Amino acid sequence: MPNRGIKYFSKESLLSLGELKRLLKIFKDLGVAKIKLTGGEPLLRLELEEIISEVIRLGITDVSLTTNGVLLDHRSRSLVSAGLKRINISLDTLQRERFYKITGSDALDQVLKGIESAAKAGLAPVKINMVVMREWNINEIEEFALLTKRFPLEVRFLELMPTANNFEGTAGVNAESFVSIDEIKKRIEKIVNLGAEEFYHGVARVYPVVGGLGKIGLISPVSNHFCESCNRIRLTARGTLKTCLHGPDSADLKVAMRAGSTDEDLKQLVRNALSFKPEEHFIRPEHYISSHLQMSQIGG
Repeated sequence: MPNRGIKYFSKESLLSLGELKRLLKIFKDLGVAKIKLTGGEPLLRLELEEIISEVIRLGITDVSLTTNGVLLDHRSRSLVSAGLKRINISLDTLQRERFYKITGSDALDQVLKGIESAAKAGLAPVKINMVVMREWNINEIEEFALLTKRFPLEVRFLELMPTANNFEGTAGVNAESFVSIDEIKKRIEKIVNLGAEEFYHGVARVYPVVGGLGKIGLISPVSNHFCESCNRIRLTARGTLKTCLHGPDSADLKVAMRAGSTDEDLKQLVRNALSFKPEEHFIRPEHYISSHLQMSQIGG
């Protein structure tokens, strides 16, 4: 998290519930079949259950959530009741002091309770997202991998992406903090046996753990990007559209709505933005710069 604190946007600058519902219908009409609710932190939104219910009502049954898990313990059951089926929880360390330094919050216990609560509420799979950073948590790879032996979790190991937050945040990571998926996988295979890679229609390479209850996921946005198969677009809380996470905003749907655009006008804005979706992002180990990207605002 940023050392200088979080910049909160005014309520007026965010999409209202009505505006969001309207855009959900438009994306459904355009063929969107999956929706992931992310952040910042989506559990800060009090109407989250209503948003999930609206997604389900529209006929989009593949809806998931990415959260830091701090507020999850008391919301798991209501999220399931609203129609949520699966969840991703960001957790980069199992050590309390390290957790505080990375996140700026002494909330590790709440996150662990949230993970347990999510599993008990019936969310499946429960995925744990660990971003590996050389000087911060690389020595915890094995401990995270062993969780899949005892619990029906999918532990996902992610390469560190360059973002403005990372370079000036509380953890103080830099380009030397980057650990490739190849290096991560070698460490994992010393502690657990991985089965044959499963077919997975997404960004992760997923492997069952032999003799275990869970799975391992590997995500390599830097060393071996998956741009050629990327079919994702991102709607920010302020109503702008990003066709590439590392690219600039492609369209401002909120401004268009508030200026009186029709549904067909909005659909055309989306089509126009998609026509300029880049073939690939420019992030590579040898070009490790993305200073404009604020992940604390955009989310995973």
